[in-house]
Amino acid sequence: MDLQGPLGQPKGKMALERVFEWIRRRWEEIPPSLRPLVGISAGIGGLGLVLFLAGLILLLRGAPSAAPTPTPAIAGAPVGPVPVRIRVKEVAFSVRPLPVQGGRWPVPAGGRDVAYWMEGTVVNPVFGLPGRPETRRLVEGLQEGDPIEVEMTTGPALRFQVAGKQPVQPTDVEILAQHRPGLTLLLTGGDPRWAVIAMPLAQTPVLWETAGRVPIGVPVQVGSVRLTVSSVEMRTEGPDIPAESVGVLVRFELDHSGEMPLSLEGAEILLIDASGRRYQPVPLGEVPRPAGQVRPGGTFSGVVAFLLPRGRATGVLAWRFNPMPGRLMPVEVEFELPRPTPTPPPEARLQIQIQSAQWSAEEGTLVIRGGVGNTGDQPVTLAAEEVELIGSEGQPIPLLNASPALPWTIPAGRTLGFELRFALADREAVMLRIGAARFQIR
Repeated sequence: MDLQGPLGQPKGKMALERVFEWIRRRWEEIPPSLRPLVGISAGIGGLGLVLFLAGLILLLRGAPSAAPTPTPAIAGAPVGPVPVRIRVKEVAFSVRPLPVQGGRWPVPAGGRDVAYWMEGTVVNPVFGLPGRPETRRLVEGLQEGDPIEVEMTTGPALRFQVAGKQPVQPTDVEILAQHRPGLTLLLTGGDPRWAVIAMPLAQTPVLWETAGRVPIGVPVQVGSVRLTVSSVEMRTEGPDIPAESVGVLVRFELDHSGEMPLSLEGAEILLIDASGRRYQPVPLGEVPRPAGQVRPGGTFSGVVAFLLPRGRATGVLAWRFNPMPGRLMPVEVEFELPRPTPTPPPEARLQIQIQSAQWSAEEGTLVIRGGVGNTGDQPVTLAAEEVELIGSEGQPIPLLNASPALPWTIPAGRTLGFELRFALADREAVMLRIGAARFQIR
């Protein structure tokens, strides 16, 4: 890159000369009687700027700081609810987010009734309390089992109990780690600097984050709504289902803890297939479109139906729900449709037992006795061609008599006893076939 002027003079020097020439011309345009006043004003302004910069430097150097950014660090503000208030025993502090700056966390000194949240800490949220005398007495008096409660922008409050406390150095970052669920409360400034470790209280059921996808059957908080998708069903036949489509029914339950009624017509309810195509709810048989309102503190159990092309009812589908579109982040519950169980053929419901097989050389016959049981809920009929005896070389053995006579109809849940008499002149290994069942007889 060329940094020289036309005559080899540096461009920076030329620019400065042009600035000074402009200042000189403006100075000469000021009347001589006003020049002293202008000079004094400029001097006062310059002095003020110098004092401002000096004060800013002293403020930054003097601000107490807690430990450096935890490892691993989470960049940026989290997606989803953030803390707005923390209550330590009976004392409440409003929460202000405070990012890590240049590897330091400058918690201001003397903040009254304010707790500073280290932005990006979610699994193990970190809060800093300025070391005022009354705050120090509160922290030093904490005992194991004391409660700590964190109110969030959405959803229920998170509850913790004190597991212990210990003095720490400003360089200690292990207590800020994000690989375990919990809460860390730091008392900044003064000596010693206390770190309070708290563990989450068991909440039944555990709530997932409001954004992103969750599995079916897991409760999730979406704003003031606690939502659970309990089951899904696929329908392939019905008066409202076209030949090349399938119906998808999603059963869900929600608890509404907001202050205003929740309109189901105004909620975003969609089904998204594996390729990202979206489908709106439809009336299907006895299932109408979602409608009505849920009162504050009320619950609702319902079913919503969708129609999908048969070729797109495969893979991972997602059911999207947002009670306040445009104001909340939606949740998507993902699932795969249960495939229909193939209907077994009627003979598969039969249980066949051979009780005896007797061959008579004098008569040249083989008599087989047994029973056929029907385990299904419908009668099953066995035709004459479904009962046969096959010789060792694959030849059919003539059936002389069947008692009862074929065909056989076996009622649902009943057993039919039978006797079969075949013309078998020589004793040999044969195979009996009754429906789909086969028996080797020697």
